[in-house]
Amino acid sequence: MKIFINPPTWLGDSVMASAAMRLIFSHFKDCEFVLYGSSCELFKTCENVAVFKEEKSSFFKRFLGFYRLKKTWGKVDYAFFFRSASSAKIMLFLLNAKNSFIFDKKQNKEAHQVLKYLAFVENALKIKAKNKELFLPILAFKSLYLKEQKALLDKFGLNLNKKFLGINPGAKYGLAKCWEKEYFAELGLEFAKTHEILILGQEKEICDDIALLLEKSGVKAHNLCRKTSIKELCELISTLDIFISNDSGPMHIAAFYKTPTVAIFGPNKFKQTSPWQNERAKIIHLNLPCMPCMKRICPLKHHACMKELKPELVINAARKLLEG
Repeated sequence: MKIFINPPTWLGDSVMASAAMRLIFSHFKDCEFVLYGSSCELFKTCENVAVFKEEKSSFFKRFLGFYRLKKTWGKVDYAFFFRSASSAKIMLFLLNAKNSFIFDKKQNKEAHQVLKYLAFVENALKIKAKNKELFLPILAFKSLYLKEQKALLDKFGLNLNKKFLGINPGAKYGLAKCWEKEYFAELGLEFAKTHEILILGQEKEICDDIALLLEKSGVKAHNLCRKTSIKELCELISTLDIFISNDSGPMHIAAFYKTPTVAIFGPNKFKQTSPWQNERAKIIHLNLPCMPCMKRICPLKHHACMKELKPELVINAARKLLEG
């Protein structure tokens, strides 16, 4: 049989959907899997999996490309769409699978996103998941061969004898989820004497600004923004001594590897997207009347949920994690 899976668009959601993905993989043993989406690289080393990345393009080119790929895939027996957007519904129609299931974001609205995705697959297949842990097939740094470890460190100019503090100052969803750049720089300065600073993520302007702020204060950070593959990002996050991150994809990757993490939350519902089952994670947030607004940009234009969350709170939380 051939199983088609369209994971969530965002990297973090794809990580949170990984427990549900594992349920599909385990249920359809020895079947052929076709993964199509923007974050499929997370799962490309899984057995019997073919990955096709969804390219950003115009509406017409996007679906023309999908239709052409669909013809090469041939008959699909089961299709799982982890997105409920109209584009997913169009792809579902074009695919014409024997059995199709599409995620309904209105179901289990107050549950953690991991459990929402699990419930989607459980209901589709009429089975119960025995394992609710996250699943990524990318090995942690400590599990790599020494040659692979050395190659990764050499590529980014890192010294394994040093302690690493990683910061992820961006968030693909929108600026409202981002802590202040100056606060991240202050945090970096606080730990620069004891840790190498790794700046991770995809939001180049934010990362470059923080690197410049640190450099002006005499600290040379490793700005790895947009320089890592998803595999390399996972491996680096798994080797961090401490990770400071907005609510984002890298934060969820850190949850899988149980990396000590300070997760900074502003406009989002942290009970639904918190680091899943990471006992070494500490959530930092305020309790303002306007929270959670769930907006990409602050509708009140003051961004108080992040601006009033001062560096001392995050620094103290990081120190407690390092101590204990």
